[in-house]
Amino acid sequence: MSEILEPLVNTEPFTVMGLRVRTSNAAGEASVAIPSIYSRFYKEEIPKKLEVIRRFDPLFALYFNYEKDETGKYDFLLGYSVRDDEKPIHGLELVRIPPQSGRYFAIQPGAPEDVVPKFWAEIWQRKEVHTLRTFQYDWEEYSEAGIRVFLSSK
Repeated sequence: MSEILEPLVNTEPFTVMGLRVRTSNAAGEASVAIPSIYSRFYKEEIPKKLEVIRRFDPLFALYFNYEKDETGKYDFLLGYSVRDDEKPIHGLELVRIPPQSGRYFAIQPGAPEDVVPKFWAEIWQRKEVHTLRTFQYDWEEYSEAGIRVFLSSK
């Protein structure tokens, strides 16, 4: 078994507003639903709509409401962090992320559409990571500093 080098951290609670979809990793489902959300996000100019109320920069891609683990259905939301008391903008949803225990993983530089799926494929192969995952709230953060992934774990 490989050693997990990423330290266990505790996050603060935060709220994200964005577009949401229910999907799964079944063949052809998430690979269509998630890119569709990204497309709508930019076509509907969601970053511009959230510009004034965003708390901080990273774009968040949240994975939550897991049916069981990566083999079941889950919710995906793409958006930005906003104040906890913010009211949702029409057509967008709010998700409040409670404090989490988990690990951050850095993703190698590259085009997100190439490096992010590769990262997830590698994570699914790392049994030592899989056994520690709690499937609560996981997320990808996209910022000028790069891409990193938070996996809720014990």
